[in-house]
Amino acid sequence: MAAQREAGVPEAADRAVPDEGAGDPAAAKPWAVYLLHCEGGKSYIGISPAPQARFAAHQAGKKGAAFTRANRPHTLAAVVWFEHRRAAASMEARLKALARPAKLAWFEKFATKDAARLTTLDQALASLKRQEATC
Repeated sequence: MAAQREAGVPEAADRAVPDEGAGDPAAAKPWAVYLLHCEGGKSYIGISPAPQARFAAHQAGKKGAAFTRANRPHTLAAVVWFEHRRAAASMEARLKALARPAKLAWFEKFATKDAARLTTLDQALASLKRQEATC
């Protein structure tokens, strides 16, 4: 990552995320943070407004992240829905910074198949703070 920083490539948390509804219709609809179980016992976290379709793209090896091309996903393990893209992107960056057991525990707590059940960023962040306090 240090090499990426030196080359001027922003980390996920530093990338610009459009404001909700600011000319970006995708930002105004619910977005999900999703967890994939991949080959070799590895996991991948991403965001999408259509996690099932994104999972299919990862499995096909087209337009997926380099990680999922190298470690094919076999299961869409969990989905957590947020009000908008900014909240999902913010949570994705925070989750990627956690140790694997903490990531899996967080998804276990919040995962849902119901896109109508939205998690707020405040709820998600509060749960991370509680989880850090118990570690």
